[in-house]
Amino acid sequence: MRKGSVVHPVILSVLVVFAIAGTGCSRGERATDERDHREHLTIIYTSDLLGKVRSCGCAVEDVGGLGRRVSYVEDVRGSVRNLLVFDVGDAFGLDLSYSRAEAELTVDSYELMGLDVFTPGETDFIFGLDFLKDLAERATFDIVAANILDPATGKPVFGPRYVVRELKDGIRIGVTGVLDDAIRFPGYIDTSHFTVAPPEETLREVITAMKREADILILLSHMGLERSRVVAGAFGEFDLIIVGHGKPIIKKTEQVGETVLLATGGLGQYIGRCDLSVTDSGEFQLVRMKIEALVDEIPIHEGVRMLFESYGLPLTDKDMKK
Repeated sequence: MRKGSVVHPVILSVLVVFAIAGTGCSRGERATDERDHREHLTIIYTSDLLGKVRSCGCAVEDVGGLGRRVSYVEDVRGSVRNLLVFDVGDAFGLDLSYSRAEAELTVDSYELMGLDVFTPGETDFIFGLDFLKDLAERATFDIVAANILDPATGKPVFGPRYVVRELKDGIRIGVTGVLDDAIRFPGYIDTSHFTVAPPEETLREVITAMKREADILILLSHMGLERSRVVAGAFGEFDLIIVGHGKPIIKKTEQVGETVLLATGGLGQYIGRCDLSVTDSGEFQLVRMKIEALVDEIPIHEGVRMLFESYGLPLTDKDMKK
């Protein structure tokens, strides 16, 4: 299901402690077969890194950083049957000191952790559309932004409007992503080579095709929390909506109708994990969900440490001691 070739060798391993009671959800209208078999699916999700590739270096509790994130994902991957990893954009920073090397290191770290789908936000265009498209071409994960269009062709600039991932027993997970058309890009970002269509209009078209091909539907929504809630109410076919933009965080189970909303906050300090029990017919139950701080007990992944060295970028003093 993946495209392209790996930029850096994937070396994977991590730590996680979590638990929270879940809630039941169903998609009976899509059910065609009432078989009893259930498959377990774990989803890891993040957004709004905003260029914070290192840990915060905080005196009281040093949290965050791509090195810990990769270690976390690696550890989870080794302990579950099916894993999907998503990021909902604004990965790049807007600080004047933020460099192309840091942007490339971010994408390489996403490769290392085995990211499945990335939906870009407005900050991810800081170095221009061509730069982001070049990174997309060399990445093995999918960049999905169904409503970011080429004004000449009307087609998405990053390829498919949605992707489908298949679990080990054949259950299909459909994933699409959209950007809020009301977001104002910083004035120095060149937006002349793409346009952002109204997401509701796009989703109306996309969801029909997704329902034909997938059993579970997921939306990566770079629209902030309030508009994502509105979309959840308007498009009840989505099972999960993972929210980015504005550093939203959802610490307890939140549903709009039967759609579960998820969000982790920003600056790379937290990571979200949810576990689903999924039937062959597309019904699912949210078993556990928790937002986890990337604390300093989580080791800096050696592959990320090597990336910092190869790009000539320093880690924090605390990271260097690990």
